[in-house]
Amino acid sequence: MSPFSGWGRVEDLQGGLEKNLPKRAIVLDAAALILGFTEIEDAVAVTSSKVLEEARDRDARYRALAAREGGLIKVIEPEPAYVSEVREVARRLGEIELSDADVSVIALALQLSRQGWDTCILTSDYSIQNLASRLGLMVKPILHKGIRRMISWEVYCGACGWSGDGKPGNPCPKCGHALKRRPRRESR
Repeated sequence: MSPFSGWGRVEDLQGGLEKNLPKRAIVLDAAALILGFTEIEDAVAVTSSKVLEEARDRDARYRALAAREGGLIKVIEPEPAYVSEVREVARRLGEIELSDADVSVIALALQLSRQGWDTCILTSDYSIQNLASRLGLMVKPILHKGIRRMISWEVYCGACGWSGDGKPGNPCPKCGHALKRRPRRESR
């Protein structure tokens, strides 16, 4: 059994809030959790079990477990419909390198936001920032200034010029060279 089992649902957050507090949630990715961004004034810090499982080294796992056991974070799983929606938008934007943990962070923030929560994602990951911004979610970058603009990606072949659905590194369906990824030219 995983040390991170025992997660809850979004509805479980309601019981932990006092009636007069606003419904504010800070959704933490692995970097935010590991760096200790768990004590947020007037907000509930939440994450998913997939984020906790990304804490691979001993110290990071200890900090993650201590934050959970100490009540500093709530571990909530997003509903599958939100995960599917995030994956579909990520596919359309070419954000194909998101981990399951990254998708769960965005899906959890999207779910909470649509359920009336004032939600913000804390992350250092540019792909999370890009996709979350496209979904209209608030993002607070840590460790750097954050994204300057939103990007859609395209997969292409540098040898023959083919572009379309594919994964960087896979062979081009037209000529066999390795596919690459680049920012899509935005129409103005």
